Amino acid sequence: MIGVLVLLLQFSLVFTAREPKQINLANQGTITGMYITRFRTKRIAAYIGIPYAQPPVDMRRFTPPEHTDLPQWDGVRNATIFAPDCMQIDPKQEDVQYPLRKHDELFMNLLESQMEEPRKKEYSEDCLYLNVYVPDDLKVEGYPVMVWFHGGDFIRGSPNLVNPFHLVLKQKIIFVSVAYRLNIFGFFSTLDNEATGNYGMLDQVAALTWVKNNIENFGGDPENVCLFGHDAGAVSVGLHLVSSYSAGLFQKAIAMSGNVLSPETVNIARKEISTVDKVASAFGCFRKPTFKLLDCLRRVNVQALLDIGGPLAEWKPIVDSGFSNMTNSFLPDLPSKLFKDEIFSPVPVLSGYTNMEDALLLDKDGNDSGISQREFDTMREEIILSDITVDNSSCFTNQHHIQEAVSFFYKPIPPTSNETILRKLFLDFYTDKVHGATTYQLAMHISKHAPVYLYRFDLKPFSDIANDGIPEWIGVPHNFDLIFSFGMPHLALPEDLGKWDYRDKSIADIIMRMWSNFAWYSNPTNSGLFIQWNPFEIEKPGYLIIDRQNFSMSTPDNVNYKAFEFWTDFYPKVVEIGTKCCKETLEDSGSNSILCRHFVQSLLIWNIILFLLS
Repeated sequence: MIGVLVLLLQFSLVFTAREPKQINLANQGTITGMYITRFRTKRIAAYIGIPYAQPPVDMRRFTPPEHTDLPQWDGVRNATIFAPDCMQIDPKQEDVQYPLRKHDELFMNLLESQMEEPRKKEYSEDCLYLNVYVPDDLKVEGYPVMVWFHGGDFIRGSPNLVNPFHLVLKQKIIFVSVAYRLNIFGFFSTLDNEATGNYGMLDQVAALTWVKNNIENFGGDPENVCLFGHDAGAVSVGLHLVSSYSAGLFQKAIAMSGNVLSPETVNIARKEISTVDKVASAFGCFRKPTFKLLDCLRRVNVQALLDIGGPLAEWKPIVDSGFSNMTNSFLPDLPSKLFKDEIFSPVPVLSGYTNMEDALLLDKDGNDSGISQREFDTMREEIILSDITVDNSSCFTNQHHIQEAVSFFYKPIPPTSNETILRKLFLDFYTDKVHGATTYQLAMHISKHAPVYLYRFDLKPFSDIANDGIPEWIGVPHNFDLIFSFGMPHLALPEDLGKWDYRDKSIADIIMRMWSNFAWYSNPTNSGLFIQWNPFEIEKPGYLIIDRQNFSMSTPDNVNYKAFEFWTDFYPKVVEIGTKCCKETLEDSGSNSILCRHFVQSLLIWNIILFLLS
């Protein structure tokens, strides 16, 4: 995702005759905010551009955020102006390595069509700020707090593009949106104590600490904080579940269209050694000792660091175990291992995905044609190949058997050359593997200790304006559930309100009520709704299917639990067995290698038989 929930402020920010109450912040000073008004009678209070850590510039570049000694000021600080976004490549510019995906492009077009005038984009390394939106109802104390982490693949995005007006106004929650360092600024590591990495994640921890210390002054409950994220923001939520740094700073979590257990969500040290070399070489810095490398990089111009250093790697959180003997690791092991070992915060979780997250990647310029059998096989094989580590050529036969196991599970029965059916099968394969199975696996771990509510969002908007550019055959692509999560049909410009179908407005009210119910009560249907949403149970797994007909619990007809078991239980065993020869050091490539291949083939066949019979 482009980082965006991005429901941009589509109405003017207006000062009224009476300003919101001034807020005293611990160890910082006093701030004054503003009212955001709509139709003159509806308003919420906003305090924006609040610093929650020292600016991460100069010697603070590539260091954890300094939030014990916070920025301070005399007098009253004006918290009415958005801070610049963290350094990133403008998605409107040509980006060869990280091109703007179709679902991001269409969603941004939709948002911009609803804006009176676009907000000027500004970027700065001094970007550790947050925004607080509060109901204009001082009769209630102890509002639940929803802390939003934006998406954007950890390389782009902004907290300032979120419009929580209707969510705050109608659902009576406090909404906090957080900026955190991105790309090379947020995730470069020298793989040792000099620069441990994960600064973007530690920024989020610093923001959560700020919320815990200050949100009561806004009328919020510091003991009822709900993490809330989409795309990379949802991955962030999952990382906070397993990190000791975040424990105790939140009480529940919502993860939308992103999962920390999905493939390739975090980096590991041995794969990042070359990245350090590339960065040192790109800027003409000494590679070792690393303190000299950092001294050199801290003197590089900020824009040059982004333009030259940004494309050198896939920047994301990293397993930082052993990098420092002075501080604990933010992420001591792979998330899958930590969940398996039950090292996580056992808090209530709400999580899910759309029914066609990645469908627009298959859209052929609006052409309704499907995909051929050859295209199906090639794309499927490339995805499976990325899971397999190949160390020597003797593994070719074993890879073949792994591919055959997946091919067998997803082959059409009866056989077909219908390209539309093959396209649907490929989407099922990809969605099951990347989104469905990982969500299911997350629930399997957490539901033993806390309530888990899963959903799949199948509801395509009724409004033509929301479906512009999306082919008829596509259901709900990535980002487009956010239309309802933040009440976008209610936020259009006055002249565009008629373009939104009344049904979309009603559905948005229901979705926002469920999400806020979860923030209030840890149960999405606790208040004001007659919808059955059962928590996930190992013996009785269930998803809420959100579609145009009704909101109902899943059945074997609309959720393939066998596929989820395939990906979470059977497939890892097949990969482990299939790469056994690769991982063993053989004294020669003769009979030992042949015996290994035959042994692995036998194990693979036996495991496939057992799975089919189970």
